[in-house]
Amino acid sequence: MATLKDIAKLTGLSATTVSRALRGFDDVTPSTRERVKEVARELNYRPNHSARKLVSGRSGVVGLVLDTPPAGFEAAHFFEITHALTQAMATRGLDLFLHISTDKDPLKTYDRLIGQGMIDAFVLLFPLADDPRMEFLRSKGVPFVVHGKHVEAPEYPYFDVDTADLTRKAVAHLAEYGHRRIALLNGNESWMVSRERAQAFKTALAEAGLEPLPDLIRYGDTSQRFGQDAARTLLELADRPTGFVCCNSLTAIGALSAITEAGLIVPGDVSIVAHDDRLPGVDTAKLVPPLTVTCDAVRNAGEPLAELLQQRLKGVAAANLHRLEKARWIDRNSVAQVPVS
Repeated sequence: MATLKDIAKLTGLSATTVSRALRGFDDVTPSTRERVKEVARELNYRPNHSARKLVSGRSGVVGLVLDTPPAGFEAAHFFEITHALTQAMATRGLDLFLHISTDKDPLKTYDRLIGQGMIDAFVLLFPLADDPRMEFLRSKGVPFVVHGKHVEAPEYPYFDVDTADLTRKAVAHLAEYGHRRIALLNGNESWMVSRERAQAFKTALAEAGLEPLPDLIRYGDTSQRFGQDAARTLLELADRPTGFVCCNSLTAIGALSAITEAGLIVPGDVSIVAHDDRLPGVDTAKLVPPLTVTCDAVRNAGEPLAELLQQRLKGVAAANLHRLEKARWIDRNSVAQVPVS
């Protein structure tokens, strides 16, 4: 089995330089990195994490810890992000290690993995508004990157889609078509992104001269069932909403079902705008009607998260590793002028 020393011997470089070249460090020239990778391929080199740690002080392993296995409706979302992360990490000489926690206190899982000495850094998903993981990892001196954020202006590396911007656009679009009673089908209230979305929703309503009504904001698990149940309840109101903003495509599909059950038509009676994560098996362009959406594929998060984490491992200050991306707007056929009573 080929080792770093074998590659070093053939290239005339030190084992440390070879290790840094394979991991994509910028202090190794592109031509040297390519030469090292070519020799590694010829030798069918596979990294030995224990040996790598002895040479460079790092194992090249990045941890991803989940408190519980993903629910059935979350499986596609989770597969998309982990697949993208695995590929993006691999191009940087990093390996993603997935662990489903069995501890009641998830911080014990992080503490145990850190203590074993084989994890260089962590990727954190699904940040909560009162999430303790960031401060815990900071106190341990362990690098990490977050998909999303748990406070408005975090000091740690993160990548996120601008939820406030896409929510304001959705509300403004419905308001332009005369909708005055607009409902929000939101995610779990403990998620920071859900709180951010709700605040942006209220702000956008106020900017349109509309009164934010708490009864028209519903929180749930973002599943199709939640979308259907929440929309059904809202449509039973005496003064029902004429427009819906849905936090994802699954809740939108559920809302469409409830609207059809109520004998109503989209967009003739009710209009919908949703956020589309481009999940496998869900094509918002092929729904009836095709949905007007803000769009950013969840798989697109893999590359920026891996890049931000690699920069952090190289010593770049966390405060300089923030990336916020705007979602695309796709105007289709699910919004129309509000019907006259």
